[in-house]
Amino acid sequence: MKLKQIVLALGLAALASAPALAANATATASKSAPSGFDRKAYSIAYKKFVLPNGLTLLVHEDHSVPVVGVNVWYHVGSRNEKRGKTGFAHLFEHFFFNGSENYPHGFREAMDDLGANNRNGTTNTDRTNFFEDVPTSALERTLFLESDRMGFLGNYISQAMLERERGVVQNEKRQGDNQPYGKVRYEFAAKMYPYSHPYSWTTIGSMDDLNAASLEDIREWYRTYYGPNNAVLSLAGDITPERALELVNKYFGALPPGPPLPRTETWIPVLDRDIRDEMEDQVPQVRVYRRWHAAAWKDADVARLQLLADVLAGSKSARLDKRLVYEKGIATGVSAGMQDSELGGTFGITVTLKNGADQLDAEREVDRIVGELLEKGPTGEELARVKTRELADFSRSLERLGGFGGRADVLAQSMTYGGSPDAYLTRLEQMASATPADVKAAGKRWLSGHHYTMTVKPYPKLAAVKSGFDRKQLPALGQAPDVSFPAMQRAQLKNGLKVVLLERHGAPIVNAALVLDAGAAADPAGKEGLASLSLGLIDKGTKARNAFQLSDALESLGADISTGTSQDQSVLRLKATSANLAPSLALMADAALNATFPQDQVELAKQRRLAQVGQEKAQPSALAVRVIPGILYGAGHAYGRPASGTEASTRTISRDDVARWHDAWFRPGSATLVVAGDTTLEKLMPALESSFGKWQAGSAPAKQVPSVPATAGKRIYLIDKPEAPQSTIVAAHVSLPSGQPDELAIQAVMHDFGGMATSRLNRNLRLDKHWSYGTTARMIDMRGQRSFLTIAPVQTDKTVEAMQEVSKEIRDIAGQRPIAGEEFDSVMRNVTSRLPGRFATLDALEGAAITSINLGLPDDYWNRYAGGMRSLSDKQLAGAGARYVHPDEVVWLVIGDLRKVEPGIRKLGWGEVTVLDADGKPVR
Repeated sequence: MKLKQIVLALGLAALASAPALAANATATASKSAPSGFDRKAYSIAYKKFVLPNGLTLLVHEDHSVPVVGVNVWYHVGSRNEKRGKTGFAHLFEHFFFNGSENYPHGFREAMDDLGANNRNGTTNTDRTNFFEDVPTSALERTLFLESDRMGFLGNYISQAMLERERGVVQNEKRQGDNQPYGKVRYEFAAKMYPYSHPYSWTTIGSMDDLNAASLEDIREWYRTYYGPNNAVLSLAGDITPERALELVNKYFGALPPGPPLPRTETWIPVLDRDIRDEMEDQVPQVRVYRRWHAAAWKDADVARLQLLADVLAGSKSARLDKRLVYEKGIATGVSAGMQDSELGGTFGITVTLKNGADQLDAEREVDRIVGELLEKGPTGEELARVKTRELADFSRSLERLGGFGGRADVLAQSMTYGGSPDAYLTRLEQMASATPADVKAAGKRWLSGHHYTMTVKPYPKLAAVKSGFDRKQLPALGQAPDVSFPAMQRAQLKNGLKVVLLERHGAPIVNAALVLDAGAAADPAGKEGLASLSLGLIDKGTKARNAFQLSDALESLGADISTGTSQDQSVLRLKATSANLAPSLALMADAALNATFPQDQVELAKQRRLAQVGQEKAQPSALAVRVIPGILYGAGHAYGRPASGTEASTRTISRDDVARWHDAWFRPGSATLVVAGDTTLEKLMPALESSFGKWQAGSAPAKQVPSVPATAGKRIYLIDKPEAPQSTIVAAHVSLPSGQPDELAIQAVMHDFGGMATSRLNRNLRLDKHWSYGTTARMIDMRGQRSFLTIAPVQTDKTVEAMQEVSKEIRDIAGQRPIAGEEFDSVMRNVTSRLPGRFATLDALEGAAITSINLGLPDDYWNRYAGGMRSLSDKQLAGAGARYVHPDEVVWLVIGDLRKVEPGIRKLGWGEVTVLDADGKPVR
């Protein structure tokens, strides 16, 4: 069945199944929808089953790709913890990745081995979920593994595992605390909720509580909350309900239920006064947060309050954005939103102030605008626009089977929080049918008192069934399914604009990307950041529309325009619905070809860019990415400059610079329009001739990207970040350009070295030593000479030891310990088995086509990709590692508390040590 058919279906016919095992559940087609909202258009067909042990199974059938999204929701979060024993829910999420009694090899390793994509586990106040998209051939093994960690994990947890994962979680906490504004969450929890409320501590928990957790505490937590009767298993994709029920009964049916659990339904506190608080942190700008207690998840006011938030912030025409950012220019960013937690939500507004702006002035404007909205309500036009955007966003989420916001996730969340798999439809209906008066009333209601209700329901009689299944037998993996990539259909307009179409008709949406041969490499000397700044101004006004009118027109069509700048390319992206593709393309062309770059918008963009640069310098990994290119290529090289530029270069950019850049680089002869989604060339070309056909022919100038010599190693650069709880370690050197004969081999090598959860680097520093929350290593994709880059954030007191370990791993992958044996088999299974899910979204198809354009790949490259990967040998991987990775050329950059780490780094004796400032300039 095609995805479009599934989305429009109301539900499957009743499926005959074993007595007492299945509850017939189809989407609520029989309910009469109010005028103006069609429940059919947003329905996800499903079947619901409840096993005798209480496990709820939801199945959504879609055979468009040979992939199944597996999503398990446990109804347990930090709200179930006790003060003094916080962080347990999140800590236990980590245990789920360590293997289980009958598969003591690690869940990450199992998922890498079977080629899972889009996988993770997360915890919040109310639930813990685990998800992975797996090839159909690996579904049975995946269900075995999920069932084994549901029923056979407690006795497998050891003291050593507890110590390891405790260290990993504490590093995750340190990494969060090390971000700008990272400690605000603790103040929210402690100040907005009474001491006894389960939201009065954060999900990550406290260091003291994590240190105090005992092995018996952890095992008791597992026995209490992870039984099948407290879980929802949601499967979406290439599976029938009959087969799903058969497999789930086989692997989950014999698991015993957990104990009955008391469950508070709502608990919304009442603040008895306004509370004001201040804190200091290492951040580049003043940011003002404002929160109100609001409706709980099931309340109809949640949808109305989200509409209220959309009217306030989130687009150029939103009231707070327009006033604070565009008219008064006192803020560089504004957001508003409804946090819809289960016990009770919060409504929030966040304002990031321009440096030097008056905080009281900003707060007065917020009070005035919010007060006016609550007094008069939104206009009908405002409400219609934000509803269209919300519904379009939800439609786009239906493209995905699994992961956050995918179909499996939507059903599981609705079942867990709403008591029915189609509870999301009720929320969409509440949103779509809300009137200005409804939104106004909801806003007024939640600025006053709230109420608390407790409901206790009978505990059903549950029992496990007998099973003859032998859990010592690991289910075999099926053969990895074949991978197909849509044909790259090509056409060209008379003015020379090339067109590439990738058809996919699974959802009624279309992506379009205007790809220009420009990028950061097109920045003139002294005007670094001009390309990205100019591109970001494309939608800030045209000859026919100002910025707000263009934003309104796009939103009314359910469309969105965004931009992106890489080293080699500048990209203007459009997301549209297929029904509104032609007028959406016309708006895209208007922005691309008729941009006027108003002086006030240029000045505002420069102010926001200065704020962005400040944010990048405050965030350790972003700072590393800014500084390391200049070290490798030289500050004057096209690849050696940060794409966002510097404070100095930003201040020199004028409106004339922007207009000249646009005139030089927006030329059809050097551009390609990539279109992916629900359309055909027959429909597309007339729309393109109408929208882009008047673009005057011409080509952009050639860029100057000279070659650079091999990187001179034995150099260490340091940047001070006082009191940082982590050091960010970077190891890098210039490597070979793209297009080498062993290109596929080095991709597999880098995936094994630093590109997956069980990579060599991550296994060493996170899984074995728990010094880091996560590491990464990759070859940076560029048309010219690429750079080999490793980034490892580690706890401060292990900085020197971690550098030694990173150095060892680099030498190993370069030849001292080539990938061979079971490691080779495992990584090759991973890189080939994960391919079916790689191109599951339009964004992925678009990205692959843009890469092909940049690197000059043949049109059949992606269709031959899987076969080429499967044919690689361990000798080819060993040869590629030696050719691309050169340990003696590595330079090091460490960002951390130099008072604590610099003496040890100097004692390494690895070469000249230079201390830099945040601009990459030597200070000593």
